[in-house]
Amino acid sequence: MKIKIRDIPTFYKILFPSIAITLMVTLTSTIFTYNKASEIILKKTVRQSQETVRQMSENYENFMQGIYDKINYIAYSATTQEELCYGEKGAYEEGYFSRERELKRQMVRLFNSFYVDDLQIYAKNGKDYYFSVKQEVKKPEKEEIAKMIQQATDAMGGIVCINDLKHSGHLQIVKEVRDNLKMSPIGTIRLSINSDALEQIRKNVNFASEGAVLILDEKNQIVQGQASELSKKADQLFQATEGEFEYQMQKKKYQVVYRVSDTTKWKVIGIIPLREISADLLPIQKQMIKTLMIGIFISSILSFLLSYVIVRPIRATVLAMHRFSEGDFEVRLSEERKDEFGEMNRVFNETTRKIEELMHEVTNSKLLNKEMEFKALQAQINPHFLYNALDTVNWMVMKKGNTEICDMVSAISNLMRISIGNKQDIFSIRQELKYVKDYLYIQETRYRDRFQVYFTIDEKILDEKIPKLTIQPLVENAIVHSVEVSKGKTVLNINGYIEQGNVVIEIKDDGVGMDRDTLLHLLDPPEGEEKDISVAHTGLGMYAVHQRLRYLYGEEYGLTADSEPGNGTCIKICIPFTKGEEKTWS
Repeated sequence: MKIKIRDIPTFYKILFPSIAITLMVTLTSTIFTYNKASEIILKKTVRQSQETVRQMSENYENFMQGIYDKINYIAYSATTQEELCYGEKGAYEEGYFSRERELKRQMVRLFNSFYVDDLQIYAKNGKDYYFSVKQEVKKPEKEEIAKMIQQATDAMGGIVCINDLKHSGHLQIVKEVRDNLKMSPIGTIRLSINSDALEQIRKNVNFASEGAVLILDEKNQIVQGQASELSKKADQLFQATEGEFEYQMQKKKYQVVYRVSDTTKWKVIGIIPLREISADLLPIQKQMIKTLMIGIFISSILSFLLSYVIVRPIRATVLAMHRFSEGDFEVRLSEERKDEFGEMNRVFNETTRKIEELMHEVTNSKLLNKEMEFKALQAQINPHFLYNALDTVNWMVMKKGNTEICDMVSAISNLMRISIGNKQDIFSIRQELKYVKDYLYIQETRYRDRFQVYFTIDEKILDEKIPKLTIQPLVENAIVHSVEVSKGKTVLNINGYIEQGNVVIEIKDDGVGMDRDTLLHLLDPPEGEEKDISVAHTGLGMYAVHQRLRYLYGEEYGLTADSEPGNGTCIKICIPFTKGEEKTWS
């Protein structure tokens, strides 16, 4: 069965995405941190390797430069110059022997070290001066010596380093000796350096534990180390003075750093397996995994708590709504929280209170409507019979010439037609005022000169709509509570005007007024026997008018009252001013 997302409980909708998001963030940050750490370690390793290679290259340079300096010293020394220029083969003069001995002392003093196996000077006069540290050192063959002398001659006084490690295990250093005055060739110096000296230089510098060092001469021949793809492609790979790059050999990746010597043109190459760098990252990997697991655990706990905190008040609200729907109208939620859930609870409580009030109002309204309908049915028993009867009386009185009684009967008939026979519920204020004037004519006939009425009505409001029988009950109430109890003449003012976008109609009298307690409860629903709707001037009349207006226009509209004992009473009707716009009545 396919499960829709909308059908999943909210708790899990929050829990799972929260875990996923926190997991994604934790994993992303872990990967980022690991990559950053890898990058830092790689850069650090490369820098250290570059520094090591640079130091090793400088050590080789210093070593070879020392050799070159000593060879130059012998070549340009006075002893060497005199012996090679003036010494003759087979001569046994005292000077000869002294120069030869001095020359050998110089050779011993300068090159009596572990890295020099032998030193030999070949003179143009045919003499040969030889010095050896190790007696077992084998001299090069004549053909090899001839090649070396030729290389020295080609260098025109420069020092030549011949890589003869494969054959003799030595580096052969040769230099042509020239007369200091004439600059003509007078001999050749040959120096043999064993490979142990180079190895010792390499050992004096710490390189990567699993790394290797490869040294190539200027012809890319191996001076130290093992042959590899790097030596075969040296011309392509090592064109700059120094640098670093990643290289793959035999399906393994290496980090390569190198430097080319300015003195010897040797290439010192450091080769580091990337797995060694990865080994340095192993502790970081373990720590990252621990951090990731802890992050997942903590994020799961926090996500669960977050989901619980969010869903719990929602569940409480849903439960309260269920109880409310089942008829528990007194159910309420806690309003202590200050967050959005607290606001939701306050809105729920306010809504339930309003619904409860509306239900009470609807219940009371239904009872009131039923009672009013019953009274209306009583009053509407054959209204045509009553109209015909009144017309008959009117004609009988007219025959006798009593116009006052005729006007009275006509007014009563008009009132009955509006209140009983007219099915229209909404009148214009103009129609309602005509109805009020008919009522007042009857009351003026009854009370004679006991009251006087003044109308002050803004013509702009005459076409505004108002529920039928809104003004008349209020006018009747004013007559009952002022004219009937007053000993003097009562003045009634009926005013209509526009105020702040609303239509206001005042029914004001100068009668006895009422106390504050009566005024406060004037618009409350009557109780007990006073609930007889047949009595128009009772509290029920005021209450019914007020409720009708609030129902039609809203809570802000209806009746307001102002009164003081001895200073009369003022009842105000307030409805919205529509400016002649059509109003839809339900």
